[in-house]
Amino acid sequence: MPNQRKAPYSLSEKRGMTRAQNMEKIEAAAWKVFATLGLDSATVRDIVNESGVSAGSFYNYYRTKEAVFDKLVACLIERIRLEIAAARAGAQDIETMLRQGYGAFMNMLLSLPGGAEFFERNQQHIRSRLFGSAQIRALLADIEMDVAELGVLESLSESERKLLVSIMFATGTEAIFGALKTRDADIEGLARFLARLLTHGIQGCGKG
Repeated sequence: MPNQRKAPYSLSEKRGMTRAQNMEKIEAAAWKVFATLGLDSATVRDIVNESGVSAGSFYNYYRTKEAVFDKLVACLIERIRLEIAAARAGAQDIETMLRQGYGAFMNMLLSLPGGAEFFERNQQHIRSRLFGSAQIRALLADIEMDVAELGVLESLSESERKLLVSIMFATGTEAIFGALKTRDADIEGLARFLARLLTHGIQGCGKG
């Protein structure tokens, strides 16, 4: 069978590849800049200089530094969703589910290159973007479904269940912000403590 030469990329395909590569460079540069300077102090010029991409290309893709920050946070939340879903899979009780989920959540964030700095320097902006985003709604829905399968929320109303799940996630997030202050926090110990604390609270609600 004669050799078949691969057809050259079309102009639109080349443009798409270039766009994807430039966006990846911008996002990697923005993560580093935001981790170093924080969103408030960073400028578009800082990101452009770090990325090696032209200012014109930046404005074609993102328009503002806030738009890049939003993209980074959305991707981070989606990664958190996948990490904690995998960690809590197969848990047979609520305390184990919470402990494994919290441990995965905190270890993943603190193990990211520049992750601790990114969270520490942008706390207020991360908080403002957490609840209400599509990614967070999906994450909370996943947790609610897993918790419901353990049969510990039957006595709660729908609104109470959703509030409880939001508290579960917010507790882990605030624990991360607290752990950043010391940088040598016992993550596994903290995860166990939070799991026990919330488990006792949930069990108390079920008896009410």
